[in-house]
Order: sequence, then structure tokens, then C-alpha cells
Amino acid sequence: MDEHLTTRQVAEALSVSESSVKRWCDSGDIPTVRTVGGHRRIPLAGFMEFLEETKRQVVSPLLPTNRLRDVGTRVDPVGELGDPKALFLQALKDGDENRCRKVLTTAYASRESMAWLADEFIMATFQTIGQQWDCGDLEIYQERRGCEICSRLLHELRRLIPEVPQNGPLAIGGAPAGDQYTLPTQIVELVLRENGWRTMNLGSNLPLPTIAAAVQQHQPRMLWLSVSHLEDQEAFVSGYAKLADVLPKETVVVIGGRALTDDLRPRLKYHGHCDNMQQLALFAAAMHGKRHTLNSSDN
Repeated sequence: MDEHLTTRQVAEALSVSESSVKRWCDSGDIPTVRTVGGHRRIPLAGFMEFLEETKRQVVSPLLPTNRLRDVGTRVDPVGELGDPKALFLQALKDGDENRCRKVLTTAYASRESMAWLADEFIMATFQTIGQQWDCGDLEIYQERRGCEICSRLLHELRRLIPEVPQNGPLAIGGAPAGDQYTLPTQIVELVLRENGWRTMNLGSNLPLPTIAAAVQQHQPRMLWLSVSHLEDQEAFVSGYAKLADVLPKETVVVIGGRALTDDLRPRLKYHGHCDNMQQLALFAAAMHGKRHTLNSSDN
């Protein structure tokens, strides 16, 4: 169920000559298969391994017009091997990182959207894992191991997103104190990068004053807060109000996360609230190069 690339696609993505890519294929640096006609084809997962090992980054989009071209026979991600979401869930539960990589990269190639991948695959799968955990059908270590696997795979997928120019708008963000979940804010970073934003992911479990210090120092166009868990809601509201008061006027605030309930959000000041990553992608694309004034509960 792997997607395969042509040597021309890889050469264009890396801004190198096609002869260089063919040489890497023939030397074994890039995993390669041959078609019936003898043409080189590069598994997407193998290309990602090459990027990771060589610390290379694509400089132009790898998968044009939401599909792979000239790759011979393409296998539908929902094809003969079954439902990819079910495969991904089982691979995570089994701790099979290689199988997770194959399913995830094929799914990403089929849509060329990190936001879609996050909503329909990663977050949906972890919601199922959480439900099975609550029912006693899954061990805690399996959920934690799955998070670590996903984090590593997202790091690999990052290399498929071209670097944003230095004059691109800057977004800074993370998760507040008490929130130990790293995947949501890691995904936010990739979604924003995919939509033309330079990013600075500060990580999870961050006191709001240190987030304010980062914003004041770097003057970003956007601040994102991913809030999956709150230990003390009142302390968060108070700290958030202080954060909002010191933000630069040019900084747009975007919030999201399951801990931001309908009762809590009206007590916060922000420009946008996103229930999922696809909403964030739309917001980020619309905000690119624009400025707004901070209003209470403006979503």
C-alpha cells in the first residue's frame, strides 16, 4: 500500500538533477523498486527515510495537484489491504512503527494535507484508543507508546513540507501548564507550516508568563494555544487574561483543544477558535499576510 515516486518528482522536490537521484537509487542510498518496464520507482516511506538519514528537506511540494503522477499502478489507500484507519489503529496498538509509517505516509500522499491527516487519521485514532482505554481494552503503555510513535512519524513528515521563506509570517505556540499532550501542538505547527507560516513550537506544559515572554521577544503574527487539559480552570482564565493584556496588537490569537468548553471560551479573548485542524488550516490561509484587532470571543 505504499505510494511510489518517480526520480523526476524526487529531483524536483529536492532541487537536484535527476541523474543525482538515479545515482542515489543505484547506490542504495534511496530504496528503489523497478517497474515491469525497468523504470525506477521510489517508495514514499523510503524517500522519507532518506530525508531523515541525510537531514535533507524538500524545497518544493513533493505531491502536485493532490495526486502522484506517472507512478504506474497506484494502490488506493482503502484498497485490497482493508480500511487504512483500522490498520493504523491496530499498528499503533501493536507498537509496529514501520506499519504505522506505511499507512500514514500513504494516507498523506492520497490527500496532501496535514490537516486532513490529523483530523481523519491521527486524532480520530487516538479518540478510539482513549475509548478502549476507558473500557479497559487497552493498556496505558500502549497509548503512551502510540503517542511516541506518532511524534516520531510527524517529525519525519515535516521534511515533506517545504521550508517557509524567512519573510513569511511567524506563528508561536504551545500548550499551557498542566497540559502534557505534545501531539496536538506538534500537529498545529505542521498545519501552519503547510499553509505558509514560519513556526516556533514552544512545546507543552508551559506557564503562560513564559509564553508571553516568547511573544514579546519574537513579535509573531500569530499565537496558538492548544489546550487539551486544564488542572485549574480559574487559574488558567486569570493567567490567560494577563497574557492577552501584554500581547502586541499585531498578534492574532488562535485557540483550540477539548478543554476549551462552551462555558469557558466566552471568558477568554481570542481571534479564532478551531475545533479541528482543517478549520485551523482555513483560518491560517485566510490570515496569511493580514492583521486583526483582538476582540472577545471572536470566532
